[in-house]
Amino acid sequence: MQNSASASETKGPASGQGGPQSIPDISLKKGKLANSAGQSAQDGVLQDNAPTSQPQSPVTDSPPSPTSLSESSSSSGSSDMPSSYSTTPSGDVLHPLKIKGWSTHKSKWISRFRRATEIPAELRLITWNVDFMAQDTAGRLERILSYLQETQLSHSPPPSCVLLQELDVWSLNAVLLNPWVRQHYAVTPPTVNHWQSHYGNATLISRSIPVESAQMLVFSDSTMGRTAIFVDIPLRSPKSNRVRLVRIANTHLESLPYGAPARRKQLAAIADLLRAESVDAGVVGGDMNMIGDAADQSIHVAAGLEDACLCPDDPAAHTWGYQPPTRYSPGRLDRVFYVGTGLHVDAVEVIGKGLRTTNGRWASDHCGLLTTISF
Repeated sequence: MQNSASASETKGPASGQGGPQSIPDISLKKGKLANSAGQSAQDGVLQDNAPTSQPQSPVTDSPPSPTSLSESSSSSGSSDMPSSYSTTPSGDVLHPLKIKGWSTHKSKWISRFRRATEIPAELRLITWNVDFMAQDTAGRLERILSYLQETQLSHSPPPSCVLLQELDVWSLNAVLLNPWVRQHYAVTPPTVNHWQSHYGNATLISRSIPVESAQMLVFSDSTMGRTAIFVDIPLRSPKSNRVRLVRIANTHLESLPYGAPARRKQLAAIADLLRAESVDAGVVGGDMNMIGDAADQSIHVAAGLEDACLCPDDPAAHTWGYQPPTRYSPGRLDRVFYVGTGLHVDAVEVIGKGLRTTNGRWASDHCGLLTTISF
């Protein structure tokens, strides 16, 4: 988010949402998640999140400690929190994530879902900050998913990943309840347990992609609970017929001018994992919050990453500041960076400009970005 007093500066983990939509007053009642705003969550976040014998709130006010990462169990009896974690040289915590797909037979999200075996030659990639602060997070998220289905990815989407930032419990639940998502995508993380605040990120991966692993990097220097999600995806090179592994990262870097030092360190940590020996290339998309001086605008260069935007200085590349207009200058907060020999990344396209819900609300204060990657 931009450096707006009405937005980003309130987005730390202990801030409370404030403004028109406050943090939900969580209570568990007969399998439903109810809040004072009248929204409810059924079959999605809770069903695959907490044991029925000992209900657990899906929203926490503080980050889980490494010890607590393995203490939560799902309703199936298996742990939904990471069983192992490691600390990077910079002090960040890296741990595995579960990838879950919807089972029509079991009527719930499960880890052992039907996965494709054919390896695609290209991947459509979308990144979108969906704004947890404005009213009706679930309804606005549903509008974004409808837009993607109708105009960008189709009812039968090609191999694709959708990187979402600033979900809250209600909008994540809207993802998990969406019939199009249930049919065509797997989700990681499938619950809010891994978030370091009352909002977080999630990645949607086509079920037509034989993805096997996912990880989360928890930034040690973040005061806002920021993280990065990684999924490793095989792509087939049509020229060589070789299968190469690309690592896709989904992130929301530290906000506000004072977050510039943390942003630089966070993106460098992501870049290190994109260059890991176990993968051939890497791409990171998300809300980079690069709103500062020339040094802040070049943190991707310092990290050894390429920018997928052809005309970065063109106002048409802006993704924030118009929905609605603010007293702050519009900017290119959302970006896609990449690294890797032989990796081809199409120039990003800004999508979702002017997108509103049926009742006139902006779907998000951010636009999305779309690109296609291949070898």
